[in-house]
Amino acid sequence: MQNLELLKKLISFDSQSQNSNKEIVDFIASFFPADKVKITPLKNSENLIYNLEVKFEGQEHDKPLIFSGHTDTVPTSSKWTQNPFEPIVKDDKLFGLGSCDMKAGLTAMIQTALNIDKKPKQDIFFLFDCDEEVSGLGGRSFLDTVEIKPGSANVIVAEPTNCELHVGQKGAMEIKVTFYGVASHSADTNLENNKKNNAIHKAMMAYAELSKIEEELETRTHDLFRVPTQSICTIHGGTAPNVIPDECTFNINRRLLPTENIQEEFERIEKVILAIDKTAKVESVFCGDANLVSQDTELFLNAKFVSEEVMGQSKIDVIEGWTQAGLFKIWGNCLIWGPGDFRMAHQADEFVKFDQIDIMIECYKKMIQSLCF
Repeated sequence: MQNLELLKKLISFDSQSQNSNKEIVDFIASFFPADKVKITPLKNSENLIYNLEVKFEGQEHDKPLIFSGHTDTVPTSSKWTQNPFEPIVKDDKLFGLGSCDMKAGLTAMIQTALNIDKKPKQDIFFLFDCDEEVSGLGGRSFLDTVEIKPGSANVIVAEPTNCELHVGQKGAMEIKVTFYGVASHSADTNLENNKKNNAIHKAMMAYAELSKIEEELETRTHDLFRVPTQSICTIHGGTAPNVIPDECTFNINRRLLPTENIQEEFERIEKVILAIDKTAKVESVFCGDANLVSQDTELFLNAKFVSEEVMGQSKIDVIEGWTQAGLFKIWGNCLIWGPGDFRMAHQADEFVKFDQIDIMIECYKKMIQSLCF
């Protein structure tokens, strides 16, 4: 199957994060012999979802090479101007949900794996995980089910980087905060009652204090990354315009530098919330580490050489978003390197320049030849 045809087929599967990914996993698995495939069912809050591991066992097992990609996409939106599951080619671009994030990367991984025609010297894994866009359940499960000695592996995360070598990423943390109050008629309240029993009022007080943290974050710097960030991205509360709300929930999204301690930053936010109301609930919904790979490692030096050989250049950068590199770095050095522009991820009318898939397949093949043969 040609690259463009394969990408179109992958896009046609509705693997939005709120759905099961069984169809796309079964399709990818069908390309490989059964003895190289392992499918693991997992249960999230809504569906039975699946991890797919494709392994080419090597003669030795002390320095595996791992390629990582996720099969789920973000949900579609009303802003799409075409059917997101019916890919359209315009000039050098292919439009469709997940085209960039990250079914172009999956296409490159599949075609690279299909090119392996003899036993490698080292194990090669192609990991296709589920639920990356929400909870990271699939990636965490791989840490339990794939036997990799910590610190031994080279890992390439095929997320979109415009074929640039992304040596680092920020950490990510999502915190759910819930304030509680006592419902009553809004005509029968005052400031003291609002401070004590109005859940939205408490949330507003929390926002004022959290804004002070945001201001302080603007002073934290790093040689490679922009400043760390903190944002309230959702808020829900109240039942009617004339009822004092008895519950208000909001979610904080925090992006961290590699130099920040994720547990300390959680506790800092928690302290602010509980100082306003000790009965409030502060929950860690998602927590993912930052990643920064040294540019003197075997993985990076080989990738730099390959990039210059294939593309005539090696552009080096970092991403402000989060990928599975934050999980898989426990296995060894992680490099984020794949087709597509990260700025198109999670956008309506998402697209990828499909020539980048050809480029990354060539790069991945050369990395395998260099590290595993």
